[in-house]
Amino acid sequence: MDLDELQEKMGGMSYYQIFLVGLVTILPFGTAFMSQSAVFFSAVPDFRCRVPPLDDPTQYPELTNENISIMLIPEGDSCLRYDYNLSACSGNGSLSCISGSPNGTIACDHGYVYDKTYYESTTVSQWDLVCDRVTLDSVANSLYFVGMLLGSALVGPLMDWFGRTIALLITACGVIASGLAVSFSPTYEVYIAMRVLVAMTSLPCYVVYYTYLNEITSTKRRFATIIFSNLINGLSHTVLPILGMWIRDWRYLGLCISLFPTVYFIIYFFIPESPRWLIGQGKTEKARKVIDRYAESLKTTVDDSDWEAVIKAESSKLADSKSSGKYTVIDLYRLPLMRIVSINTIYLWCVTSMVFYGLTLNVGRLAGSPHVNSILNAAVEIVAYLIMWGFVKAIRMRISCSVSYTMAGICCLTTMLLTEFAGGNEAMIEAARWIAFAGKLFATIAFGLVYQYTAELYPTIARGTAMSMGSMAARIGTIILPFTLQLQEEVPWLTQTIFGVMGIIGGISSLMLPETSDADLLPTFEKAENFYRQEMRFTASLLGKADEKYIAKEKDTESSSSYGISGYEFDYDKGNLKSTATKL
Repeated sequence: MDLDELQEKMGGMSYYQIFLVGLVTILPFGTAFMSQSAVFFSAVPDFRCRVPPLDDPTQYPELTNENISIMLIPEGDSCLRYDYNLSACSGNGSLSCISGSPNGTIACDHGYVYDKTYYESTTVSQWDLVCDRVTLDSVANSLYFVGMLLGSALVGPLMDWFGRTIALLITACGVIASGLAVSFSPTYEVYIAMRVLVAMTSLPCYVVYYTYLNEITSTKRRFATIIFSNLINGLSHTVLPILGMWIRDWRYLGLCISLFPTVYFIIYFFIPESPRWLIGQGKTEKARKVIDRYAESLKTTVDDSDWEAVIKAESSKLADSKSSGKYTVIDLYRLPLMRIVSINTIYLWCVTSMVFYGLTLNVGRLAGSPHVNSILNAAVEIVAYLIMWGFVKAIRMRISCSVSYTMAGICCLTTMLLTEFAGGNEAMIEAARWIAFAGKLFATIAFGLVYQYTAELYPTIARGTAMSMGSMAARIGTIILPFTLQLQEEVPWLTQTIFGVMGIIGGISSLMLPETSDADLLPTFEKAENFYRQEMRFTASLLGKADEKYIAKEKDTESSSSYGISGYEFDYDKGNLKSTATKL
């Protein structure tokens, strides 16, 4: 009897465990706020060249911003102004200094004036990250995702060494400290460095939270918990633009969202350590106290014999995992069909990350209020998470994955075409806006599916390695994303075209993967390769048979082994995760 079986025997998930899930939910708000904050920190207000003294209302009270733009700013290029001798402007309302034809155009030489309709201050307006300095903003956003990459490398050891609750405390402190440092950054260089630290702590904070939830929930409720955590993510993304509506200075907004995780300093004292981690560390007495608390909430008790069986089973699993050998990403490319699956997996993770975050960060370019657009853009995530698994149940994993990527790509291309050919047509501009939201919905579904699909595609002994590979590919996609978004400053249709084409290619390439909806979790490389041969017949016929030595090895293993590997797979008919034990 393992820990999952004991919890089911006790009666499943207790009210106390549900209370713990709700208690730690405050943390995703802080981390999700940080991941989406660039939408408001790096927002680019409408701007034009500063033209003193003409934009001084005390000297030229009759001149409006619109008047100045018409007289002094070339249409379609806010980085230039007409070359008039502004020093000849004497004030008192006289415009003789700009009469006649200008001597061509010149770059803005007195800074910029920013529109404050939606934002009082952003990093762009504070440090003039426009025109020839626009790349600096892309660098900051790119380095943020580099920070996420570094954070994902640190979170595993952090959780294993210190435990889940201490790791939550450490990362929450990191989010607060780095977030506050961002808000008080005196220079842009300091701002960039602190944003990297924010990413290095906020992503690990969410990963530890996600791990803790999975470890304290019962088998039958684990899927519901996953959906709940995704919905909390979507909800936090929706709350952030609401805060942005009221707090329009990026420093104050950053200060506000940095303080959300401080609540964890209080709830830390009410959250017990994960019993799975405690057992893995040999702290069985502490683990027993936690399980007894679960049982007390269920009005039952744990027999000593059952507990001894759990300790024996969990210790055996730990010993098996340590003796099974270490696998690297290279092992995922040794077999011919697994090589195709792995290349495909890397591409799908990279694409879905680029499109998802691209549509998120690019929301400011849609017509209408950027805050309202951000709310709608985030709200579709909640809808996507609610319909995602029903989507899979109806048309299965492979087709669901293909449809979500393809539709996300089609939405991006359609948005681009409507925007480019609108010609001021309000109906077409509004249609482009809503189709962009639809694209975000399908991108969210794709993002959710690629996690589960990757877990089902790879054997148990290398599943963690495969997930790490996919996450790395996603980070690489987001690192290059800000520079992809910057392309639209020169070629307006290019960015959405890139997203659209990559999404459609992802939809087509998904069809090359095997269907996993009704398959058991794969225990070994050999079984995985032969499963691919059965489910990827066309690709297998192009590559030839799988290596005979691996097939032979699998037969030998089947005849000589009698132990099983336990895991979890998604039961699409019942809507939950079911435990599986596959004999090798």
